[in-house]
Parts: sequence; structure tokens; C-alpha cells
Amino acid sequence: MTWEPGKPSRNEDEYFAKRDAEWMRENRARLDAERAKREKTHARLVCPRDGGHLEEREFNDVRIDVCGKCHGVWFDAGELEMVLHVPRAELLRVVSEVGG
Repeated sequence: MTWEPGKPSRNEDEYFAKRDAEWMRENRARLDAERAKREKTHARLVCPRDGGHLEEREFNDVRIDVCGKCHGVWFDAGELEMVLHVPRAELLRVVSEVGG
């Protein structure tokens, strides 16, 4: 297989995949530290819409909070940006699980 002008090479794809994975790990570590600090002061998280208990669910290094009552999905600062890096098929699977 040869390289075609205007198309990324295999090395470029690998480089950016590694950078994305590294960025996800770094952000996850930062968000985990922030969450741990908040959890020391708050016993449990509640849904801002209806006061229901929020459950934490994880997929692809992204943790989302899901309300057990209204099934609302809540993101901490920076998590939505991380979700945008998740493959579409994986995101659809998680969204369908939240509703059920």
C-alpha cells in the first residue's frame, strides 16, 4: 500500500490515536482528582433536576453521572469534551443502556 497525497499516512493515524489516548488519560486523572476532592465534602451526589441519587457509570475512561429517577445524564466539567472522542458505536451503546 502506498501513500496518496492529501490522505493521512498510517503513521499519522497512529500518532494522533496515541495523542488522543494520552490526552484522555491525563484529563481522566485530573477529573478524578477533582471528583475525589468534592466527594470528601459531599456524601452523595444528587440530580439537579429532581434530587434523585446519581450513579456513576464509566465507559472508555469517561465517567458520567446518571440519575436513577429521571435517567438524566450529567457531566462534570471537561467530560463532555472527552465523550466527543469516544467512537460513535460505543457512545450509542452506553446511551441505550442509560435509558433502560
